[in-house]
Amino acid sequence: GWLKNVFLGQALLSTGLSYVMATNPDALFGGFALYRNTANMDTSIQVLGFWWWWLFIVPSLRSRRPMGAEKKALDIAFLGTPAISLLSPVVTKDTGIIWFANLAVVAGAYGFAFLAGEEEDGGGGDDDDTKQPGWLKFVYKSLDFGSGRERGARQ
Repeated sequence: GWLKNVFLGQALLSTGLSYVMATNPDALFGGFALYRNTANMDTSIQVLGFWWWWLFIVPSLRSRRPMGAEKKALDIAFLGTPAISLLSPVVTKDTGIIWFANLAVVAGAYGFAFLAGEEEDGGGGDDDDTKQPGWLKFVYKSLDFGSGRERGARQ
């Protein structure tokens, strides 16, 4: 219903805001004395801009409780975006490039999940994914903690 649309809107607004934060924080914060007078404040905001993917955008999309391929895509993106945000500064200090790398991870996760198809045709139970290694099952199950599955609310 309407709440899922709020989460989607939040993700879209966060995407635009984070892009500006990562590429041109002066446009948002240049009028504030604290921003102008604090050393490296622009760098801090730029870094927050590319971390926004993991902190707000992907969680907003996951809050809609998607099913099937979209759930798989967002699980992969939730694991991939912090890896990109941690490892990319070793390669480049350009926060815009890191922001686009996070975008590529999210888009790639969607592409992979939708092109790979849904392996769980038996209703989405935990025992249907026998092709996955045990560690991967654990990671995916851990991502769903708090969603009711650990208490048996969703069958």
